[in-house]
Amino acid sequence: MTFLRLIRFIALAGVLLTGRSALASIETACGTTTWNLTAGQNMDVGSVTVSNDAENLYVKYDLDYPGATFGTLHLWAGTDLALIPKNKQGIPVPGQFPYKPDATGLTSYTVIVPLSSLSISDITLACPLKLYVATHAEVNIDDGQGNTSHETAWGGDKPGTGPRWWFYSEYNLCCDIPPQVGECKTAFAKGGYVFTTDPKSNPEKLPSLSLIKNRWGWAINLASTGETTYQIWKGAGLNNTSNGELVGTLTVNWTGSEVTVTYNLPSDVMKELHIYAGDYKLTTTAPGQYGYTQYFNPEVHSHTATFSVSDTNGDGIWLIAHALSCKVLP
Repeated sequence: MTFLRLIRFIALAGVLLTGRSALASIETACGTTTWNLTAGQNMDVGSVTVSNDAENLYVKYDLDYPGATFGTLHLWAGTDLALIPKNKQGIPVPGQFPYKPDATGLTSYTVIVPLSSLSISDITLACPLKLYVATHAEVNIDDGQGNTSHETAWGGDKPGTGPRWWFYSEYNLCCDIPPQVGECKTAFAKGGYVFTTDPKSNPEKLPSLSLIKNRWGWAINLASTGETTYQIWKGAGLNNTSNGELVGTLTVNWTGSEVTVTYNLPSDVMKELHIYAGDYKLTTTAPGQYGYTQYFNPEVHSHTATFSVSDTNGDGIWLIAHALSCKVLP
């Protein structure tokens, strides 16, 4: 291997490693937006995908046109489109863009832009923020017969102004910020059965599963198929809703062989969730023994689960839905 070929090999290896590292980051990014990569004004040759996390902007160039490979790529991103480098005629000059990686021979490449280079030090304070992104690529197309055409390509969905064609995109920079959680309390979906045998904790005189002398909580009995909705109460000690807070709804859809349960807390979030779904009455009050447990980090407002359950003994099916419901701090 000659010295020049060795240098070229090392450069390509670095490009490939950069691409793989960036792809791993994209998988954990806050979201992605994709635009077409257009060559010769009207030839769709690939795509540009933009995403971000709390530290970087990721711009991924991809080619899917037969025989097409990249040359040099050019990227500009900023909060003011008027700052894009242009000549006196108002035409963008890709050669003056701050990012100019050599992707010769490749069909995919990711450029990583530190948000700090865009004067964004804390995304939680910047979000949401509109960025303008201009992506240009040199594209070489081999027709398979020894002929290669050299095209210029722009990524984006908005045509730029000026005497020559070019495109750019608008990208909303943001990350989902986990809610700040305050006090958490036990919450149950309110069904027609209680656990307790103590009249003091059964103010509505509901039928009881007779599981314990004094423990609040409700069970749901489904005797027919279809969709039903139940209230979710938090902190309702002694099964007295005047002691608690109505925080959400439980939507239940039973087909006869499957039941789908959606636990929804519009204002609160849940830290953990326990569901019992079975043909027979439950024989324990311990949520950890219900059979279905989920822990959420970060906490979530809603969760859906589906269970296979049929009525084999003629008394319908039974559900209990318990969660640790937490306040969201302003």
